[in-house]
Amino acid sequence: MRGGVADHSWHLAKNLSAAGHDLTVVSSRDTYTKQPFKSLAAINDWDDFGQLLIVLNEDVPPNAVLLWQYVPHMYGRGGVNKVLPKIWNAFRREGRDQIILAHEIMAPWGRRPNHWYYAWHHRRQWKAAVRDANLLPISTERWLENWSKRDRRLREKGFTLASPSSIETVPVAPDHKRAWRLERGLDPETKILAWFGSVSVTKQLEWVLDAWETANRVGVHTSFCVIGGTPMLPIPGQLRTRYRALGHMPAEEVSLALSAADLVGLPYVDGVSERRTTMMAALAHGLPVVGTVGSSTGSTLQAAKFMALSSATEEKPFVQNVVDLLWNDDNRRALAAAGSAAYAENYSWPVTVENLRSHMDEAGLLKA
Repeated sequence: MRGGVADHSWHLAKNLSAAGHDLTVVSSRDTYTKQPFKSLAAINDWDDFGQLLIVLNEDVPPNAVLLWQYVPHMYGRGGVNKVLPKIWNAFRREGRDQIILAHEIMAPWGRRPNHWYYAWHHRRQWKAAVRDANLLPISTERWLENWSKRDRRLREKGFTLASPSSIETVPVAPDHKRAWRLERGLDPETKILAWFGSVSVTKQLEWVLDAWETANRVGVHTSFCVIGGTPMLPIPGQLRTRYRALGHMPAEEVSLALSAADLVGLPYVDGVSERRTTMMAALAHGLPVVGTVGSSTGSTLQAAKFMALSSATEEKPFVQNVVDLLWNDDNRRALAAAGSAAYAENYSWPVTVENLRSHMDEAGLLKA
C-alpha cells in the first residue's frame, strides 16, 4: 500500500536485495504487485494467530531472520494487537531470530478510557518486543536515549536506524528551477519556499505561512509551494499569485518540485528527528532545511550544523531563520551543501542498510 511505513518497507527490501540478501516481504493482501524482490501478500488478519503461524512457518525458512516493521497502528485498531506478542514469544522460544524495527513505540496516556486502553496495550507490546527481539532498531535517537535509561536490555539490543528519503531523486537539467517556475505561472526570478508532507497540526504550517509573508514584506520576492496537500490557507490578496498548493503527486513529480525549491520549512511540533522522511527527502535533494528542536530531537540532531534549527515552541526564531536564508544566497547554498553531505554520509539508504547489516553481524544474524 502507499504510506510512510509501506514506502519504507519497499525501499528497505529493495536495498537489502541490492546488498545481496535473499529476502521475501510478507505483507497484507492486495499490496504491491511489481517490485524488485520476492513478495508474499498472504496475511488477511494480523490478529489471527493460526494464520500467522501457518504463513510464517510454512512459507518462510526456519533459519530466516524475521524483520518486523513495527508501528502499533499497523497491526490493530488503536494500535492494539494481543496476538503479535504471542507470536514473538513463540518464535523466541523456538530459537528463531527476530529484529523488530520500531518506527513508533507507543501513544501517550490520554484522558479518555479508550486512549488509556490503547496506551496501556502499547506499553505491553513494547515490553514484549524488548524481551523477544534479538535486535531493536529504533527510528528516533531521542526515543532510544530515553528508553535505554529504563531497560538494560534495550541498551544491549537497541540502536538508531534512520528512515531515509522515500522519494528517489530525479536528475534535472541546469535550467530546471527556471523552467519549473514558468510551467506553473510563477515569476522565473522568484525564490520558492516549500513545505512538504501530509497536512497536520503537528507540522505547524501556519509558521511557514507567516515566514513567507514576512519575507515578502521585507523585500524578498518569494513564492510559497505546498507539496503534498491542498490546505485552505488565509492567503493575503497581494500574495495569491505567488502561492501554489500542488497536492498529492507521484514521487517523480515530488522530486522535481523539491529540486525546484530554494528552501523548505519544517517546524515539527516535536522537532526534527531521524524518522522524518520529509526532512530526509529535502536533505537528499540538496534543499536547505529550516526546522525545530523538540521532544523527539536527539542529541546528535540537536548539535547539527547542517540545518537551521530553533525551538519548537517559539515561532519568531523560526521565521527569522527562514527570512535570513531567503535573503542571503551564499548562506543558503552553504547550508544546502552541508545538508546534502550529511544525508549522504549518515542517512542515505546505502548507509542505513550497512548500519543494519553491521549490527546484524555483531549479533550473529547475518546468514551465509
